[in-house]
Amino acid sequence: MRVRFTRNDLRLRTDAARFERGRALALTIGDLYEDEWSLVATIDDQGKSYQAMVHDGSPPLSAECDCREGAPPSFCEHSVAVGLYYLGDDEDFA
Repeated sequence: MRVRFTRNDLRLRTDAARFERGRALALTIGDLYEDEWSLVATIDDQGKSYQAMVHDGSPPLSAECDCREGAPPSFCEHSVAVGLYYLGDDEDFA
C-alpha cells in the first residue's frame, strides 16, 4: 500500500478518545502485512487479540476490525493503531 493518508486523516475518522487509545495500542503491534490496497495487523488489547485492517479507497480511507466497534465505516482504536504504526511517526506512540 502506498501511503495515501496522514495522521490527520486518521484523526478525522474517529473521536479524540479512540485516537489517543490507538496511539497507545500502536506499541502492541508485532507485525504488519500490507498489499496494494490494505494494511492488516494483529493488536493485543488487554489480553485479547484483534485483527484490524485499514483500506485505501483513495478516498475515502476505510477500516474494519473484528472488535465489537470495528464494523465499517467505524474507525475503532485498533484501526487507528494500525494506521499510526504504518506511518511510523514516533511522536504518535506516547
